[in-house]
Amino acid sequence: MTLLRLIHVLSAIFWVGSTLFITFFLEPTVQALGAEGGRFMQRLTGGRLSPAMALAGLLTIASGLWMYASVSGGFDLGVMFAARLPLTLGALAGITSLLVGLLVQGRASRQLKALGQRLAAQGGPPTPEQAARLAALQHTLRRGGQLNVLLMILAVVGMVTG
Repeated sequence: MTLLRLIHVLSAIFWVGSTLFITFFLEPTVQALGAEGGRFMQRLTGGRLSPAMALAGLLTIASGLWMYASVSGGFDLGVMFAARLPLTLGALAGITSLLVGLLVQGRASRQLKALGQRLAAQGGPPTPEQAARLAALQHTLRRGGQLNVLLMILAVVGMVTG
């Protein structure tokens, strides 16, 4: 149980901390830099950051579920939705955050990376359609990040109060 708690806490620190840093500090700076910021962000997320955040999220959720099974009587609904309700809601928020990260932001990141490669290969400014797609993908990433901040805060509150 101690090892699970250590994995859970350390991976959550990285996952939540990175999300907060990216959402509140990095993204506004990248946006202010325009095209240069976009290239920087592509390089950053195309490297080890995205897989590291996904791994941290998976470790956080997997270790959390394993520990949760023991404190909820093996996922006993009476325990989950009575004595452990804050913990249950926090766990659900954390799981939802992982899904948003993997399915929404991960997909948008992959599409943004592919679009960035096409733009680099064509060597000129983006077409109006490409610019619109670029803006839409960036918007999806920002909104996903904002949703994840909210979900992660709810998850942390659930962990602390549960």
